[in-house]
Amino acid sequence: MQPPTSPVSPSGSEPPHAVAAPASGPDRSARAWFVLGAGVAAVVGSFLPWASVSAPFVGTMSVSGVDGIDGWITAALGLLLISYSSLILRGRGVPRAYPALAGLAGLSLFGLGAWKVADLWVSESTMRQEMAASAEEDIFGIQQAMSQAVQVRVGVGLWLLTLAGLVGAVTIGLMVLARHRETRPTGNADTADNSNG
Repeated sequence: MQPPTSPVSPSGSEPPHAVAAPASGPDRSARAWFVLGAGVAAVVGSFLPWASVSAPFVGTMSVSGVDGIDGWITAALGLLLISYSSLILRGRGVPRAYPALAGLAGLSLFGLGAWKVADLWVSESTMRQEMAASAEEDIFGIQQAMSQAVQVRVGVGLWLLTLAGLVGAVTIGLMVLARHRETRPTGNADTADNSNG
């Protein structure tokens, strides 16, 4: 008794209504781990210092993201990345809109972080210019010395979540692109089958 053979299309090349292979398991899992790491880094970065200011007679003061509303927003975006990557790693079905939402979350993290870094640099430059302008009337040079002593630094938390947003957005983009490329043969196979039929 011969084993059953699969039906062959009229062209003799492949079975009719061929289904495209699912996304590559190892590559998809590896990228999902990158997204998971980005989400965790974004959450951790939200609680770490975003900026620090050092000044004479005052010392050093630091501000974390969760001292304001922005840090809680970035933490929520990080949790969205964690949720998306966890569904993939556990082999669960991913809602159709989830990749787009996760990609927007990564872009939002990167955009917000880059904007905050630039804002800190501009604020430091403006402060130094104002202090230098007032120092022209200071015959003892106290204002000039103060302007040189004050230091504004970008905190590690802000750098961390900015990098996390960039990694998350790029990785999700690659995942969506790979998925799109792997599903394209389905349409081509169906078109060929219909034309031959």
